[in-house]
Amino acid sequence: MDTTITDIKILECTDSKFVRPYRISFTQDGMHRNWDCVHVHDSVSILLYHENKDAFLLVKQFRPPIWYNLSKSGENYEEMGYTYELCAGLMDKGLSEEQTIKEEAIEEVGFKLYSVEKIAVTHGALGFGGNKQTMFYAAINDDMKIGSGGGIDGERIELVYLKLEQVREFMKNEQKIKSPGLLFAFMWWGNKFKRDIV
Repeated sequence: MDTTITDIKILECTDSKFVRPYRISFTQDGMHRNWDCVHVHDSVSILLYHENKDAFLLVKQFRPPIWYNLSKSGENYEEMGYTYELCAGLMDKGLSEEQTIKEEAIEEVGFKLYSVEKIAVTHGALGFGGNKQTMFYAAINDDMKIGSGGGIDGERIELVYLKLEQVREFMKNEQKIKSPGLLFAFMWWGNKFKRDIV
């Protein structure tokens, strides 16, 4: 997928439907404290293993906060602001976690999932967000492909197949921006299926 990012501007955010800043005031051990936080929707994610390709299916997309933090640090990456992630989505549609991840799989990667296995529940951005993410797993194959994926509503999601023999090097490659959750999912998979991928 060929995407070009241009005309980047940093603006104030006062009316987001996705995040809401707030401050918590509290007393701890007799000392008054204030803590600035951000309310964020809970989310779901899924590790997808493609049986025909013997590969994990990841999504790659431009994430403005990653670009912003890297550019402010002066660090230079091959793919400035692009991340490699599990297929994922926000819990903002009134659906169950399983329904949400199945819908996200169709939208983002074009696969219809019939069953998913729950891996774990984690909480992210512990210092300021603390939102919950439920992680799932599913094996997929060519027969389950019903669309091209790529996202909706202007999303520009690229599908990336990562062969099992590439996982170890991918995990060590600091130029490939990834979350701790993705690394955890790889380790979970290797342990469950007794495959030495990490």
